[in-house]
Amino acid sequence: MSENKTKRLSGLLTSQSFVLFVLILVISIIVRSINPKFLAWNNISSILRQATALGLVACGTTILVISGSFDISLGSMIGLVTCVMAIMLNAGCSDLVVAVAAIGMCVACSLLNGGISLLFNAPPFIVTLATGNVYLGMALLFTKGYLQTVYGKFRFVASTQLFGFFHMQFLILILGFLAVHFILKWTRTGREVYAIGTNENAAYISGINVKWSKLKFFAISGVLTGVACIVLLSRLSCAQSTTGSGMELEAIGAVVIGGSSVNGGKGNVVGTFFGVILLSMISNAINMLQISAYYQDVVYGLIIIVALGITAARNLMLKRKAA
Repeated sequence: MSENKTKRLSGLLTSQSFVLFVLILVISIIVRSINPKFLAWNNISSILRQATALGLVACGTTILVISGSFDISLGSMIGLVTCVMAIMLNAGCSDLVVAVAAIGMCVACSLLNGGISLLFNAPPFIVTLATGNVYLGMALLFTKGYLQTVYGKFRFVASTQLFGFFHMQFLILILGFLAVHFILKWTRTGREVYAIGTNENAAYISGINVKWSKLKFFAISGVLTGVACIVLLSRLSCAQSTTGSGMELEAIGAVVIGGSSVNGGKGNVVGTFFGVILLSMISNAINMLQISAYYQDVVYGLIIIVALGITAARNLMLKRKAA
């Protein structure tokens, strides 16, 4: 075997994506030995459907994290937008109008987040913490705290199956990941994401319009969050102010588990995909094994800590090899 092929194989076997893939297989085998229904197609399909909304949000979050930004208002944004969507549907608006409005609202909210951060030169983390409270308050004002139920409407995503068994939701998730992978790997925007995340000043000196690029990144995140809102409302047929509560932190967790650096400049959406599947699978396994749901957050936190440890160990190993 040539030296290049050996290096390539070594890089694959030590990559975060491969580690996560092996971890998913090991957990699947363990849970399957306890509950044989875990790897039944119906349950696998359920895991994939549950992963769709989180995966779409995580796709946009991947771009933001690699570029050195965060948006922790996404959960509250989802709550606000899904509530407005439910109100519009109950008022007689068509599915298409509501779907377009959802994406438009999410893009507007994301641009507002990015715009305020750039205008006041404030950290996105602090800005989105503030705007998240605003979105949550608006959702409560619009709904007066009541659950908004959509009767017999907006089920086209959740109810559509391809070839009789392949759910449309998972196809949307795959398309979302492929789109972001294409952006990051083969477009100018993707090169800007890595350049700004690595060194913002150097990116500016090299001719990148940093402020405009950051707004683009927030807008892309907004589009993907809007599609996630469509998927969520289609599946749940109801909405309230807390519909997306905690999803922004789960998305960041999936991105970090996937190997993206919280300092920016490093990461890929393939790792994020495996991170999303891992978190969704663990949530499903906890339910199937009838373990208290209170342990779910504990497990999530421990997995993120372990992922950070693996990433740190890999970086140290790479530095030693380079030396």
